[in-house]
Amino acid sequence: MSNNNAVGGKSAKKSNGASGKAAKKTATSEAPKQEASNASNTVTTPDQQIKFHSQYIKDLSFENPNAPVIYQDASAAPQVSVNFGIGSSPVPGKDRHFEVVLQISATAKQGDQTMFVAELSYGGEVSVSPDMNPQSIQPVVMIEGPRFLFPFARSLMSSITREGGFMPLNIQPIDFIRLYQMRMQQKSEANASQASDK
Repeated sequence: MSNNNAVGGKSAKKSNGASGKAAKKTATSEAPKQEASNASNTVTTPDQQIKFHSQYIKDLSFENPNAPVIYQDASAAPQVSVNFGIGSSPVPGKDRHFEVVLQISATAKQGDQTMFVAELSYGGEVSVSPDMNPQSIQPVVMIEGPRFLFPFARSLMSSITREGGFMPLNIQPIDFIRLYQMRMQQKSEANASQASDK
């Protein structure tokens, strides 16, 4: 599996009629039952192919540049855009161990004014079984890794926007299989285009 594999996601937009409140497409979801902190216990998938050793916040920021004025206009509907990306890289000194990082960036605007900007990089260490086919490592890590991390990252984004004085941001579940397939198709088409230009 190569270093720094990355998958990017398209942004999504949603308006909400209440001032000082921002939400994405889905209704409020429950926070994950597990603690969104560094995991001391190893979690293994049912097929025993990938193990999750830890999860952690790598970077977290929240900007609320126009408070308190931004809370005063109850008529303007906020527009929220959410972007995400996935990256992975080998963990030095550990065979078949990888760090997976799920990146989520959310920006909400009310007219021309920015309501908030929230950015999160949430990481985890995973390992794959010694007998896994090398060709299967990348898709397993890039699909199962972020799928495990996503509920914790979503809960953090919901909490930070709520603590910032807005309606909790609730992000729609992501189809990581579909996302990976789309990324591989785009990569294949780009390679084919480059080959035809030579």
